[in-house]
Amino acid sequence: MTGRLEKPSAPVLVNANHYSIELEWEHVQVQDQTRSRNRRIFDETGAAHSGSLIYLHQREKKIGSIWENIYTGSALGYKIENLKPNTQYEYRIQCKSGLTGERSEWSPILLAATTPEPMNGETVFKAIAVPGKEQLEKLLQILGPEHHLLEHPDKDGNLPLMHACAKLDINKVDLLIKAGANVNNYIGSGKTALMVAASTGFSKACALLIENGANIYSVDQSVHLGITILHHAIDSKNVDTIAVIIKQINNEPDEKVKDFEINRQVGPHKWTPLYRAVIHDCSKEIIELLLRNGANPECQDKSTSTTALQMAVIRGNLYNTQLLVNYGANTRTMSKVSGKTLQELASSTNKMVSNQLTNSNNNIRFNIGFNQLC
Repeated sequence: MTGRLEKPSAPVLVNANHYSIELEWEHVQVQDQTRSRNRRIFDETGAAHSGSLIYLHQREKKIGSIWENIYTGSALGYKIENLKPNTQYEYRIQCKSGLTGERSEWSPILLAATTPEPMNGETVFKAIAVPGKEQLEKLLQILGPEHHLLEHPDKDGNLPLMHACAKLDINKVDLLIKAGANVNNYIGSGKTALMVAASTGFSKACALLIENGANIYSVDQSVHLGITILHHAIDSKNVDTIAVIIKQINNEPDEKVKDFEINRQVGPHKWTPLYRAVIHDCSKEIIELLLRNGANPECQDKSTSTTALQMAVIRGNLYNTQLLVNYGANTRTMSKVSGKTLQELASSTNKMVSNQLTNSNNNIRFNIGFNQLC
């Protein structure tokens, strides 16, 4: 080797999208023709001499990045794929003659960048799925306020605000609301973001959605012929979530509307929120919260006429049995399914409840000693 080849110019950007950058360096061949024949990289036909190579290096433009070789060959261009969107990269080339073994210095650096990822519904859902709020925050700044993608459903029909609620991420719920996401938008069944928050027990999101105008009287028709937001909250078994919904119902100035909502019958069996809570063995705190706020202790399954008290006994739930009795549930109503009294139902379904009822010495108030259950 007698020296170094002349320094090539920087590679030239041909094209770029959100995942690839295409470069060319045809000027290398033009420059090569100025050299003496015994030092050239290419022959008279334009083909590379054996051993003649062009090296392409790449690094991401950020502190601490190191150069990596991404291409070695004799082509006059190369397309780099699988790059990160909206990212800057630096490129340089070096030439080697196969005839003499001479190498050039590295070329000047070309700065090129991929474009931002095309905006579609999936872009928003991906940003919501990424831990932390930074990516979603950055995306929303790009989209601008009230962008139509904030109301674009996924393949299952769920909206971005629903995804954020399902992720239990209050920061993302807040970001979407501030960006203009419609808190009352719904999918075909009538399901809203507030229903998702309520069913997952996400009390903070429920409060935030309501604060921003979410309708608590919406009905979800996707299951059981329609259930309310309070019914969804009951399913979560989260007392804080249920309390948020009840608090908003209590803000209703019309007492008839308030009573209707707290005792709203839904589905084929016409379960009220209280009956649903009894069926799901919700905690005594939830049962008492409902009763204290006007839930009818005499509610029943309209298909079987089984009362909430009878169901609590059948399920062997002593706490809920006591609460229902304390709030006035009729203890003398016989089962229309089996014709049994409350005592007989207890005897046939749960020995512990039966013993408690027997030990009450026929005192229908069922003053159960809770200390016996600890």
